[in-house]
Amino acid sequence: MGVYIPEKRLKNLHTYAYSGADDSIISKAILGPYWNWLVTLVPTSIAPNTLTVSGLALVFLNFITLVYVDPGLDCAGAKLRPGYDARGPSDILAPVHVLPRFGYPKDAVAADEGNEGRCLMPWVFLTWSLCLFAYQSLDSIDGKQARRTGMAGPLGELFDHGCDAINTTLECLLACAALNVGKSYWSIAALVATLSNFYLTTWEEFHTGTLYLSAFSGPVEGILMICLVYLITGLAPQGARFWDRGILSVTGLETIPSIAKSYSRYNFALNDAFLTFGAVGLFANVVASYSNVVKARRANKRDPISPLLGLAPLVILLVCLWTWSTARGAAVLRDGQAYVALVCAFGLMFAYTVGLLIVAHVTKAPFPYFNVALGWAILGALDSAAEQ
Repeated sequence: MGVYIPEKRLKNLHTYAYSGADDSIISKAILGPYWNWLVTLVPTSIAPNTLTVSGLALVFLNFITLVYVDPGLDCAGAKLRPGYDARGPSDILAPVHVLPRFGYPKDAVAADEGNEGRCLMPWVFLTWSLCLFAYQSLDSIDGKQARRTGMAGPLGELFDHGCDAINTTLECLLACAALNVGKSYWSIAALVATLSNFYLTTWEEFHTGTLYLSAFSGPVEGILMICLVYLITGLAPQGARFWDRGILSVTGLETIPSIAKSYSRYNFALNDAFLTFGAVGLFANVVASYSNVVKARRANKRDPISPLLGLAPLVILLVCLWTWSTARGAAVLRDGQAYVALVCAFGLMFAYTVGLLIVAHVTKAPFPYFNVALGWAILGALDSAAEQ
């Protein structure tokens, strides 16, 4: 234990008290009562961490189906074939894409016919939706179970957040498959957004002492939104390619002549619009997180600027991810299996980094600005860049 938590910090574990604030309307009005009922069905002999890891096991099951059927995220690459038409049978307008070549590197080519055929069956996405909702449910009642059994403590929070960090990375890959963006720059953007959001929440908790969940948070609305994406993908006749269709086409607004004529250039593909919305949400959460940190620091008459240095580990990881992914003409993106492996590796580095931050929070230790995982990320990025 002394390797990760210095002996002089161990006593702080006994004085730590969890503090949280949840502004989610869905959580308070709908999911909260459901979770309170669900936890009563769990025997008190089951440890809280067992619930957490059981939920994560369901996410791993989803991930296994992805890597077994489409390990290189090649199914989405069919759109790179000449003449690919994302429109549905009755669509009039062609969808507009934010990035050229659907966000794929300029030298990327469609997978061969054999790999292209390895697309997930629609029912698989339905199981993803169910498993992710089950994960959210189990993750939400583990704390309640801890209080029921008298096992609540800081190490439980560390275990819970560690599982959440791993889930964040895996769900990003799964969501990219469901949204049909594959191994493109969009997938990197999605990973950057989700990891940043998670890190900022943990960084905010370190400096304020409270875990804030906004009216639209990742653990509640974010997961429900991804569940809905999986559900739609599983039910849509086109499967994942449904998300390549334009907004005006899906909503039927393109049938109104005045709208079709004036706004055809805004017929953005659903997946592009969805991920752009995620970027806007990230910006809003960044502002909210820093605002809470500033308030807490000023209340204690402390400098509100210095906490920004704590974002350095996140910036280092993201810069290394971008460098590694785009080096040598984005070779990693062109080789889907290598990209999935890279994302998983960075997911573990991220979980380790966040874990150290949580340990520092519950033990009242100094902020962990650097760790061995960041060192490996830097070495890997430098090595990939040096080979260009």
